[in-house]
Parts: sequence; C-alpha cells; structure tokens
Amino acid sequence: MLASSSSSPVVAVRRVCCVRRVGGVAAAARWLCGIAGAAPIVPPMSDLPPAPAPQEPDTNVPPRPAAPAAVAQSTGDGDAAATAPTGATHPPLPVLFLDEDFVAVSKPSGLLVHRDEHHPHAPAALQTVRDQLQKHLYPFHRLDRATSGILLFGFSRRAAAALQEALAAPDARKEYAALMRYPGSDAALGAQWTCDRPLHDDKDVARACRTDFAVVEEFDRCALVQCLLHSGRYHQIRRHANHCGRHVLGDTTHGKGRINAFFRERFGLDRLFLHLQRVVLRHPRTGAPLELVDPLPASLAAVLDRLRQAPRPVADDAGSADG
Repeated sequence: MLASSSSSPVVAVRRVCCVRRVGGVAAAARWLCGIAGAAPIVPPMSDLPPAPAPQEPDTNVPPRPAAPAAVAQSTGDGDAAATAPTGATHPPLPVLFLDEDFVAVSKPSGLLVHRDEHHPHAPAALQTVRDQLQKHLYPFHRLDRATSGILLFGFSRRAAAALQEALAAPDARKEYAALMRYPGSDAALGAQWTCDRPLHDDKDVARACRTDFAVVEEFDRCALVQCLLHSGRYHQIRRHANHCGRHVLGDTTHGKGRINAFFRERFGLDRLFLHLQRVVLRHPRTGAPLELVDPLPASLAAVLDRLRQAPRPVADDAGSADG
C-alpha cells in the first residue's frame, strides 16, 4: 500500500520527564481504520535503535523443500486464511506486504519473534514465516511477546540493513494503539503528552528515549491512546506509560493486577492491549512511500465495543480501581 506521510507541528508546553502537549485529537474511527493521508498529531518518529543481530543458522535454517508455501491474508485478528504446512509450529501468519526485498506480517499476541535460550522450542514468528514463504529471513526489529501487530523481516542482510535505515528516517512512523488507565494519577498531563525518562537496559545503563502519547477516544477511567516511539528500548511504551501513572491495561509486568482483573472480568480484556497498527516508511530500494496497516484484532475491537456500550461510570464496582 502506497501512501505519503505528512506531519503537523505540536507545541510543547512543559517538559520534565513527562510533557504536556496541546492540540486536536484525531477521531477514533478514522485512526483505527488507518486512513492514509490523515495529519499526524505528534511529530514523526526518528532515532531508532540498532537492529538486533540476525538469528543463528540453527534457528533459521533453510526451509524443508517438501513444506508447501502458504500466504495468508489478514483477517484483523491474527488468524490465517491458509492451512499451515506439515510440521509447522504455528499456523501461517497473515501477510500484510510482500515483495522481493521483505515481508510484513501480522504477529498475534503470545507469539515470540524468535526463539531464545529461555524458549528454545517455543513457536516463533521467524520460523513460522520462514516455513510459510520458503525463504531465509533476517529480523531487524522486534515486538514484545504479548504485543501484536506489524512485524517485518528482510530476505537478505542488505535488505534488513536498508529497512533499519528506512525506519530510522525522520519521516518514518511506528504507531501503536494502547488502552491505558486514564486520566490516571497525573491528570495535569492532559490528552497529549510526552515521556522522555531514560530507561535502564539489561546492564543497568540509563538510555535516552522518548514516547509521544495522544488520546484518541476516552472512556470511563481509561482511554484508547496512540503511542509513537522515537527510540526502541525494552518495554518502552509500557514502562513510560506506567511512569506517567497511566499504565497499559492488561500489562501484568508494569501494570496493576487489581485494575487488570477488573477489566478482564467486566470487559473481557485477557491480554495486553498494545498493538502496532501502522508503519510508514520509504521502500528501502525504490524510495517509494509505503504505509503498512494492521487493524486491531477482533478481540481488542470487541473490548472497545463493550466500553462504548457500558454506562458511565463503569469502574465504580472496582472500588478504587484507578487509585
């Protein structure tokens, strides 16, 4: 899908670790449908981190010739419309974009991007798409296991490096949809804000990072929020959201169990509500603008429908669920 990206200025009002912003909020229906050409409400993403190293050959070996290729179409819920090859560890993933250089697929929540020492035999997107397309893959960005949405693989080292560079360009964007506690413990932040608190890596080194947040649709004690990354630290959106007192609902690591339990029991939210919904970049070989869109999974869309239908206030039954 080809589309040009545009940006509009946003005025910063104050900045400490979290910064309040002013400006209009896009209509939820337009944003959730991924309409091309809609004016962004926060600056474009830049300064992506270095890509992870390609997988070792023993986890990304050339596929078995006997396994039939399968290309699935996106259904909006991470379901595949094709039959998985014999011996596959996971059904084929919906393909959002495919050419000679790279593939974009829709990763469901709960699926690893690639296996690691802690999950050496678990199903993973790398092996699934490798068998699905009968191609050797080179990962260059990642999604948390609990996060769903757009996942890209290059078909060569050169393509993966070029994709990384394209995603780091000033006009590239990675837009996540998150359902977050709102207004949370700091209502003064308003409906648009930035968190630039440094986050520590696995070696306890503080790393600079920035996340822009903008409310798209408000419910009682929660809101659908657009999140834009300007870096890619571990659990960045989830950690920044929690730091601002507005954690992502369904987050069992950085959230609050009592609040998560309320939304699970009342609205059926049984997973992390975080989805990479839209990626805008220039094709690494042709330079043509690309817009990749992955609609919200049906399970998350159903949660929003229940929230819209619920009488307000809805969170009183949870006691001090927002406290």
